Amino acid sequence: MSLDEQARALLTEAMTPRRRARPRLAEPLRHAQDAEVETPLGKVAAWRLGEGPAVLCVHGWQDDNSLWSPLIHALSEIGVASVAFDLPGHGYSQGETCQPTGAAAAIEAVARELGPIDAVVTHSFGGPATGLALMNGFAPRRAVLIAAPRGRNKHWFDGAGEQGVPEEVVRRARELYAADIGAERAGFDLAALASPTETLVIHSMDDDAVDWENGEAIARQWPNAEFVLCDGLGHRMIAQDRAVIDRIVSFVA
Repeated sequence: MSLDEQARALLTEAMTPRRRARPRLAEPLRHAQDAEVETPLGKVAAWRLGEGPAVLCVHGWQDDNSLWSPLIHALSEIGVASVAFDLPGHGYSQGETCQPTGAAAAIEAVARELGPIDAVVTHSFGGPATGLALMNGFAPRRAVLIAAPRGRNKHWFDGAGEQGVPEEVVRRARELYAADIGAERAGFDLAALASPTETLVIHSMDDDAVDWENGEAIARQWPNAEFVLCDGLGHRMIAQDRAVIDRIVSFVA
């Protein structure tokens, strides 16, 4: 293969999530309004539970709406509506790939279709994807960033280098990625966005997927952010921990 073909194959692999054999649905959403929302990467499956201003829940890479089952249940108990969806290429949604800009477009489309959205809660990859949506005009009153990396693309390319992909292929893949989505978004840094949105940043010290210093940097640079550092909750469990959920519900409600 030519250098460009190798680089394009690397990009495609990096942006293609692995799906579960069977899609999952958060238990509280079994009785929710469901919808298929058009996005640039295909239709995404989305659900709204409750009336009025809602909390939009954005899951992370290779995850799905089921992550939010405890949070949706807690919000419904106090009468706060929830909107959840599966990112492109995840769960019940169409698509094969899910680059950050496509994820951001899906967030914006779901917010338009199933709003009004009062607050957004994100996990992992959902954080920088939501940051890109904020750049595009998405404007929730409050935001919660759980285990958020400062950016997604750096991990793709660094990981490829560590796995022995030739440096020239990785370098060309970076160039193609920047050409595809624009240089500003290719080098996106969630901390540098410094959004004025009232924000709660939550991270666990033992997160083995995203170093907690990512959350600390985001909270330090966002003018209206509070940083909550936990321990013993890892990368995914933190989004379903009872104490964390209580803190989130208090913040968004």
